Amino acid sequence: MSRLVKLVAVPLCACVAVPTLQAQDSPALRGAIQLAAEGRGDSARRIVAAELARAKPGDPAYVEALFWRGRLAATGDSAELDLRRVAIEYSTSRWADQALLQLAQLAMAAGNSPGALQLAERLRNDYPTSTLRGRAALWAGRAAFEVGDPATACALLDSARTESAGEVEFLNQVAFYHGRCAGLAAPAPPDTTRTAAPSATAVKPARAESVAAPAPHHAPQFEVQVTATRASGTAQSVLARVARSGERARIVKGADGLLRVRAGPYPTEREAAAAVTRLKKAVGGHPFVVPAS
Repeated sequence: MSRLVKLVAVPLCACVAVPTLQAQDSPALRGAIQLAAEGRGDSARRIVAAELARAKPGDPAYVEALFWRGRLAATGDSAELDLRRVAIEYSTSRWADQALLQLAQLAMAAGNSPGALQLAERLRNDYPTSTLRGRAALWAGRAAFEVGDPATACALLDSARTESAGEVEFLNQVAFYHGRCAGLAAPAPPDTTRTAAPSATAVKPARAESVAAPAPHHAPQFEVQVTATRASGTAQSVLARVARSGERARIVKGADGLLRVRAGPYPTEREAAAAVTRLKKAVGGHPFVVPAS
């Protein structure tokens, strides 16, 4: 089956969340999004389906509902169908760039790094004024690392950093992946395969100097952000539900006043992504992987 991007069924929550989206025109959709954030995904999807059935195909209300049906879909396969329609059939709508970013994230979650790179770069090329260009650069950079093009990856991460000044949490994510760029321009080690023959008068050292053992390398860790809210009661409730699911969790208060419920840490991104699937079933909402802080 030919598609814009080859995906397996992956929960949409495996993606990194888009920054604050444009205000929803429909009060019903606003309510659906709030229900989804509270873990009531089935109720949210029923509201969105009703709004989509009520709207006339092609109208802004229809495109908006189609986008949110994709965003709130239970599986990546269903999400991809709706988001692809928004990106292709309604490419001039205000939701098209967001649909492309979600498709890129889905592709990464499905292990399709070339597809993710193509989609993220298409967003950057086709929507030069989009506020999501920095986000797209981050995902394109991650994908470029995966396809073995670190030079392109680092250039994209530089763009992400430049185009998203002031977004502290996002810039922390960029810095985490940009750390892989540190050794790319390092000078080559000296050639020790050819050494001069010792002279007859050379004096051998009495003993070899001891060499300090290298410091242990601590692998980066990852967490899963389950929700972000300003309500302490909501954060505590989600924290308790995460704990009941068997995952370790904590509440992180950001400088922006948001209380972020995060599960983990996990030693690898793959293990964190697996936790996303478990948390989606146990808690609902839109959990996503973040670097541990």
